[in-house]
Amino acid sequence: MRRVVLGVALAASLLTGGCGFTGEAGSGDAELVVYSGRNEALVKPLLDDFAAETRLDISVRFADTTELAGTVIEEGSSPRADVFIGQDAGALARLDERGLLAPYAATGVPPRYRSESGTWTGLSARARVLIVNTETLPSGERPKSVFDLVEPRWKGKVAAPDATNASWIGFVSEMRLKEGDAKTRRWLEGMKRNDLAVLGSHTDVRKAVGSGEFDVGLVNHYYVELEKRDNSPVEAIFTDQEAGGFGVVVNAASGGILKGAEHPEAAKRLMDYLLSRKAQAEFAGRNFEYPVVPGVEAPGLRPLDEIRGTGVELAKLGPELDSTLKLLDEVGLGE
Repeated sequence: MRRVVLGVALAASLLTGGCGFTGEAGSGDAELVVYSGRNEALVKPLLDDFAAETRLDISVRFADTTELAGTVIEEGSSPRADVFIGQDAGALARLDERGLLAPYAATGVPPRYRSESGTWTGLSARARVLIVNTETLPSGERPKSVFDLVEPRWKGKVAAPDATNASWIGFVSEMRLKEGDAKTRRWLEGMKRNDLAVLGSHTDVRKAVGSGEFDVGLVNHYYVELEKRDNSPVEAIFTDQEAGGFGVVVNAASGGILKGAEHPEAAKRLMDYLLSRKAQAEFAGRNFEYPVVPGVEAPGLRPLDEIRGTGVELAKLGPELDSTLKLLDEVGLGE
């Protein structure tokens, strides 16, 4: 059986499953090298399936999306990886802006979830929501807007992932593009004054809300579903749904083939596989994500066409990355 090689240190308890795990990402005998900014638990099962079907040896480096995008930029025209998978579209748009992605035709993916230049594409979509503990927060007391969270009553009751999290960065970037820098700064400063708890990851946030440590968390929608699966008393709030409101940020985990990739054909096979109906159904069934390929169902999820979004184009997020990180640092919510 072919193997998926992990390029990060893992505890022995994680070294399970049908494939072997040895070596480092970018090892010379790999037939496909992937940089993945996605949570390993969310994407590795699909990479395992692809390796089993194609009998390719795959080397994977799992790390933070922003960090890996920086690595790709540093590697420039001599990339060590063939495929880059990011937590959100902004990182892919940034690499595209730098001319670091090869052409890829994402057949069947709606224009909203792919680049106009024909390089990166969304692989699965997500809505940015509030996770609330239903036992500590009765239905009549729950926030309806993210802008409510700066009110004094929410002081010390809200958690979010840290500033390196690509989905959090994308959320702030969309707020800047839709509501303006001044309003976004005021909101972030208000969250800081309200003692926003900055935790390590979305998983940390959902578990903290599920346990009742915090009443509210800012997460992607599927983390609410994962916490429900753990039998925690949580629900999702799709905020700012009134006419003319900010709306919900809908982003997409995205992927692209790196220009100058050593294994371009294998890279294309992986991208095609991740957009296949089978893999799209796996994203929905395993992770509670929204498929980006029309016609694949997302059982149990509120349909995306019933959610009022921000209207911000995903391709616009890439150029905003540096300014958003700078703003987060200035208000004291950076790394």
